[in-house]
Amino acid sequence: MTDFESAKTEILEWLAETIQVPVDQIDCSMPFTEIGLDSLDAVHMIATIESIIQQELPEDVMQTVTCLDDMFDMMKEKLAAA
Repeated sequence: MTDFESAKTEILEWLAETIQVPVDQIDCSMPFTEIGLDSLDAVHMIATIESIIQQELPEDVMQTVTCLDDMFDMMKEKLAAA
């Protein structure tokens, strides 16, 4: 099982590569659309997160989670419950 900090780092690195900005320039409180994620990127992000944490996220995750901070909170809860 992956620990939260390792998963978070891996996701931030994936995102930085996807939106082509350095990790330290990603504002985790900004809405996904404002950091440059389109709908296809969001689908890939969900699949990447599920692969990293080895758990499925809710199907409506993109309707309930609007920024990375919220996503990380959800991941932390799922990893803690596992």
